[in-house]
Amino acid sequence: MRRAIVLLAGALLSSCGGSSSSSAMPSQATPARVRFADGAPELEALVGSTPQSICSSASNPCYLQVNGQTVTSLFSYGSMTSFANVTSGPLSLVARDTLGYAVGPLTTAPLTGGQRYTLVVVGSYPAYRVLTFAEPASDGAQLSLYEASPAVPQAAFGRFVASSHSGFDELGSARLGTVVTVRLGKRVTDFGGYAGPSDDPIGALTLKAVNAFDTHDVLPFHAAGRLSLFLFDPKSGSTSGPLFGSLDR
Repeated sequence: MRRAIVLLAGALLSSCGGSSSSSAMPSQATPARVRFADGAPELEALVGSTPQSICSSASNPCYLQVNGQTVTSLFSYGSMTSFANVTSGPLSLVARDTLGYAVGPLTTAPLTGGQRYTLVVVGSYPAYRVLTFAEPASDGAQLSLYEASPAVPQAAFGRFVASSHSGFDELGSARLGTVVTVRLGKRVTDFGGYAGPSDDPIGALTLKAVNAFDTHDVLPFHAAGRLSLFLFDPKSGSTSGPLFGSLDR
């Protein structure tokens, strides 16, 4: 399956992965910088005595609340916020619809002030959890895989020639809950990234599929030097995913 799907970032991700956005959340003297993603195909809450889907699509999203404060009203499968300042230590996350039905609170691992993280909600009813990924350091042109698919304990990833959709070359692999980054050199062109077996990728993304302004599939692109790939569990009946991407600093 070689579908190029753009990672929706609500209205929050910029063309460089949103890493320069400011936060409306109160923080301690040394906050952590965090972005949040929904990697769970279905977020379900008890409605009466029956689990029912909330946050079912981008047109019917939830509010994501962190430590009791709303950080986005556009939380649904495949969505990601921009980076924001949060207090260090563990966080409490709740996804809530407009009727008040909710998933959570979900407690994260402790976060260190001054560090950057991506937090991804994964799982299925009633066992949801949050995976914590420490952000890689910048170093020229890079490719990263965030393995956030409980259905896939480990996944390979690599590069391919964007213009011909060929030349799939495995560069590494990541286990569930880890992010693995490979350096590509100072600059790459005609570039795309994939996850899964090289002969039958789970998903494949060109740079222009992630950011339409990057017409030549080049990294670095402006301030962004890294193509970040996010592997989530697939959502039944959805045309989006399970591989999503962003361009990050």
